[in-house]
Amino acid sequence: MWAVRAIGIFLVIALVVGFVVYNYSMDQRVAVNLYWKQYENVPLLVVIFWSFLAGMALSLVLFVGVYLRQLTQISSARKAVKGLNEEVSALRNRPIEESRDMFGDEDNTRPVKTGHETGVGDAG
Repeated sequence: MWAVRAIGIFLVIALVVGFVVYNYSMDQRVAVNLYWKQYENVPLLVVIFWSFLAGMALSLVLFVGVYLRQLTQISSARKAVKGLNEEVSALRNRPIEESRDMFGDEDNTRPVKTGHETGVGDAG
């Protein structure tokens, strides 16, 4: 996995450097119109650089938001799993008769066999 990440970082850096070298003409000037201020005769390379930094900052803010949301979801899921595991352990340790009384056995019509009906313990 680290190799794929290293190759990806290398490709991104190569693309950025290639883009900068290809567009490295300081005589290209543009006008930047922000809503609150307007700049005239700004080098294109400076505009590209600040746009790149603004995009990185916005991506970081969005990533942190998603990451924190996922952390809270994972935390609540772990709490739910812990509670369910405790419930399963409690049900495993409970005697069967107590569980039948607790959950209400809906098939109470079955006769309970005693030793006399099964022939066990008959002397005769």
